Amino acid sequence: MKFSDTLRKLWRRWYIVLPGIIVAAALAVGVWYTIPPGYERSATQLLIPGAASMPDGANPYLFLGGLAPAADVLVRAVGSENVLNEMVAEHPDTKIAITRDTTTAGPVVLIVVTAPSDAAAKRVLELLVTRTATVLEDLQRTENIASNNRVTVLPITVDTKSVLQERTRMVGAAGAGIAGVVLTLLLAGLVDGFSSKRRRRRRARSTKAVDAPDAERDEPSAHEGAVTDREGEESLSSPAEVTGGEKTPQPQQEKEKERETQKARQSRSSAGGSPSMEPEFATLGHQSPNDDVDEDEERAPLARPVRRAR
Repeated sequence: MKFSDTLRKLWRRWYIVLPGIIVAAALAVGVWYTIPPGYERSATQLLIPGAASMPDGANPYLFLGGLAPAADVLVRAVGSENVLNEMVAEHPDTKIAITRDTTTAGPVVLIVVTAPSDAAAKRVLELLVTRTATVLEDLQRTENIASNNRVTVLPITVDTKSVLQERTRMVGAAGAGIAGVVLTLLLAGLVDGFSSKRRRRRRARSTKAVDAPDAERDEPSAHEGAVTDREGEESLSSPAEVTGGEKTPQPQQEKEKERETQKARQSRSSAGGSPSMEPEFATLGHQSPNDDVDEDEERAPLARPVRRAR
């Protein structure tokens, strides 16, 4: 399907697409204001070697190379679940990340705090900066390290202003808006598909309704065919055959005519007359003897060739 056809279908269903887009936008705005933004603050701390581990009057920043393992130990100690749970219990919905800063070659500890409010982020970061120094001091005291040889923590940077983090809000709002638009387009496509099927069905029904009368006119009905066949059977089975526009006489009528003819003969014979035979034969509907002789003479020449052929 072409992109233009898709746009045409969506334009036909504007009454679904337009409200759906409005609802999706409202949903995105609602999610944006429902999810609070995050306030992020960070701090970096540098480990400094003890005065006894350096020459007198030496620069401590020149002896940082061997403190990377100590920074890893400190990160593990401060980032333990016990310490983090104490911080989160006082300030819920706060995220804490304590790592060694890998972007530098020195023993730098990076602390990142993300809280739902600026005040909470500030408070948690101050507690962690203090806790780092405390934990490091406790570890060295446990090992009975001389105080002049102990490693100390020097804060390098501590944020005084939070950075607003809106990534979570943006992701949530974008997801809600995209989901609403996709559902709107799917609904519009389904409605358009059902409407197209309904139109095709109506066209098919109208076409059948137009073709049905033509078929009925072209083909005789079964009732008419049965009536025609019945009339034909009656005409064939009728005893009266039409010959020259007159019906064939019934046997009863022939008998009555013969009786009348016999009565006429008797009446003539009783009168003493000798009527000729020809009238009698004429009244009976037969040929006279003379006619028979003539017919025999006519048939004789025709019979000879037949006998020769045999």
